[in-house]
This record gives sequence, C-alpha cells and structure tokens, in this order.
Amino acid sequence: MIIFPAIDLYDKKAVRLFKGDYREMTVYSDSPVQVALDFKRCGATHIHTVDLEGAKDGTTPNLSVIADVAKESGLFVEVGGGIRSEAAIDAYLSAGVSRVILGTAAVNNENFLKAAVSRFGDAIAVGADVKGGFIAIKGWLEKSALTLDEFLDRMQTIGIKSIICTDISKDGAMCGTNLELYRRLSQKYGMNITASGGVSSLDDVRRNGALRRDNRQGLLHRHHRPESGNRGGKMITKRIIPCLDVKNGRVVKGVNFEGLNDISSPVELAEYYSKSGADELVFYDITASVEQRGLFTDILRKVASRIFIPLTVGGGINTLDDFDRVLKCGADKVSVNSGAIRNPGLIHRAALKYGDQCVVISADVKRVDGEFRVFAKGGREDTGMEAISWIKHCVDLGAGEVVLNSIDTDGVKGGFDLEMLSAVCDAVNVPVIASGGAGRIQDFVDLFKAIPKVDAGLAASIFHFGEVKISDLKAALKENNITVRL
Repeated sequence: MIIFPAIDLYDKKAVRLFKGDYREMTVYSDSPVQVALDFKRCGATHIHTVDLEGAKDGTTPNLSVIADVAKESGLFVEVGGGIRSEAAIDAYLSAGVSRVILGTAAVNNENFLKAAVSRFGDAIAVGADVKGGFIAIKGWLEKSALTLDEFLDRMQTIGIKSIICTDISKDGAMCGTNLELYRRLSQKYGMNITASGGVSSLDDVRRNGALRRDNRQGLLHRHHRPESGNRGGKMITKRIIPCLDVKNGRVVKGVNFEGLNDISSPVELAEYYSKSGADELVFYDITASVEQRGLFTDILRKVASRIFIPLTVGGGINTLDDFDRVLKCGADKVSVNSGAIRNPGLIHRAALKYGDQCVVISADVKRVDGEFRVFAKGGREDTGMEAISWIKHCVDLGAGEVVLNSIDTDGVKGGFDLEMLSAVCDAVNVPVIASGGAGRIQDFVDLFKAIPKVDAGLAASIFHFGEVKISDLKAALKENNITVRL
C-alpha cells in the first residue's frame, strides 16, 4: 500500500480545509516545498497536491509552487484541482508532475476525459469526491446528479485505472476513514483506489491496508489537524449535534415527544448553529410519517444552502426516491425510521446505491414492561419490536450510523439514557449518536466519560433556548480531556 501525504495549496501556502469548507481554512506553512521535504525525510515516496483555488475557478495559480515541490523533492507528485484542459495537463506534466487528477472535468466533460486518457494514458487519474452519496464538483461547492457508483461505473468503462476517492464528510475531521465504503469499492471495482478523508491514526492505515487487493489500495493523508479523541484505544473527536424538529415549517420542541412548542425558523436556527461551532446538524420533519406525506423539501433546500456543516435529514423517508430527493436538496446523510420498520430492505438498497455513509438508522426507543421497545411514527406507535436486536439488524443491512432517541428521557433534561446507549454501543460497530435527555453541560461530560464508544451527543432545547452555548460546552469537554473540534 502506498501512503500519499497531501499538501493542499491556497495562495501558494500549505493549508487545510475542514470538511471542504473554504471558510474553515488553517494555514500550516508558508513553504509547501519545505512541507514536502519534511514528508520525504519521514519516508514518503509519493506526494498528493491540490490547488484549492484552481478547483473553484479552473485556473492554475499554484502551478509554480507545485513545480518546485516536484523538482526539490524528487518524489512522485500528483496534482488535482481545476484541471480542465489538455494545456493545463501539459503544463503540469512538463513541470515534473507524475500524475494529473481530473475531477470536475471528468464529471462534466466526458469527451475531454477520453481524449486526455488517449493522449496521456496512465498519467491521468480521476478524483471521486463524494458528498451525501453524490459526486461533488468545483472544489466541493456543488453536488452533481451522479451517484458515486454511477460515476465509477462510467470511469471503469472509459478505462480509468486510478481513482482518488474522498469522503467529504470525513475530510479534516480526524474521525477515521469510511472503511465500509472503501471495502465495498475495493470489492466491486478493478481500478486502483486511493482512500482519502479522515485518516487519524496508524490503526486507520492498518485497517485500510487490510482492504487492498493485488495492491489496488492507497491511502491519502492530508496535512492533518492536531486533534484527536478515543474509541477503544483509538483517538477520535466527539461531535456536538443540534437537532431541528420541524413541524409545519417551524422548529418545535416538547417533552417525551409530546406538548410541542413553537421555537424558531429552521433556516435561521440552522445558520446560527453552523456559525456557532456545531459539528453537524440534524433536520427531522417530525410529522411527515404520521401524516403520510413527503418531507418539506423547500425548507430543506434553504437550510442546506445556508450551512457549511454536514446535514442529516429524516422524516417521511420510505423509498429510494425519497433518499434521492433529500440528497439532491443538499443533505449529506438520510435518516430513516418508520420507513425502515415498514420495509427493512430499504436500508440495504439505499446503502448499495448511495453508500453506507449516507444511511442513518434513527430509532425511537422506550421501555415497555422492562424491555427496550422500538416506536414508529414520531414515537406515537409501539411496534412491539425489541430495540437492540432491531438496531443490530439495521446495521447488518447496511446502516452506517445510529441515532438513538430515548423517549423516556427526551426533553426531561435529566441526562442521557446511559443504560440504553451502552446496550446499543455494545451491539454495533458503527458510530452511535446519543439523543434525548441533555439538560446541562455535565450531561455531555458524563456521556462521553461513561460510554467512550458514543461518537456524538445530540440535543435540541438546551441549544434552542440558549441554556447551553456550543462554544462553552466544547470548552468544558476539552477541560475534561474529551477531544472536540474547537
């Protein structure tokens, strides 16, 4: 397996974005050449570079810097970002670059891609940047209409031999790679696939290395953020996630899923959380299922256009068309609850089409006669199903994340349901998000200390009413040696 240390370039400096957000840019060095030489001294044989400015506008403003990196390091250097003409490819290859990566051009101009492959052969690779199951283009600022598998099928038919696949939701987050995605791709396709996004530890490297088949797997590690956390001995950053429960186009909140009170506009509140340090956002259309209608996509589009953090959307998700519609509105992940209860096969089909990373199982769970019981239709209907086995079944079908909503503790503000969460974390090996019961900062501290396997804490009213500020919460978590993104 080949390790590709990465250097992202902006204004001739080595920088890093967080999850593709140009507004969250950290400058690591004024000398990309020195960064490359440092990588070489550590044993690197290959370097991955990206012109972030070029990715947005199709120019080559950092060409001279990349040429210097190739010349001074003497390493195999590949470059991507805004390469949309044979002249640009020529310029990079003439400057000493070993391989050129086409992204937006590969999506929008198949004739150009075929011509480039015909002329330059194996010096051409293709970048598959995936967001919400769809290919992202133009510096990750736009989402195409192509799913990842549709795109890769097309690339394989054209004869592309090398793919650099980036899970944007993992990029810069230091939370581990999307292992299930790369396992699936390495099994399905005969191309050389480089995994990118989320590499945070040697364990990530080992796990991805174990996926390689005939040396078809590489690992791309960007100039990393100095953040880390802990799951089973592996450092992982904990996430803080506000939740928007939406009814009739307004954010509402109640207690034990009852007595809903109007709070705010979802668009305004979402934008506020995006700017306030939230790691992700969850949007639930809480009456879509019980009313047997589709989700409010007009509001969703407005929310997605105003935020720069991953967005999970649920409510009224019953078919693959619902997945498609929500993802095209700007969601990164789709949460399914009642729809999966009625048709568990939906999980499997969605995971196959859009990738496990897009499929979230949301389980509303309540104690009934000493048993954890699954409820449907926004917590209104007892299904009679035991919750732990149901959640495990959903993960086995392909769900890549679990949101556990405890009806017993929801809105009570007495702390998370640690007993229930512990049982779920012990049963599955995918990220688990704790929901229901947060009333103060200490509840989050207790959550992450008591159950290190929990990946994130979700809350609504304490954030909506200003009882807890996300910045204060994260500062307190850091003081308690719980790693978060500040």
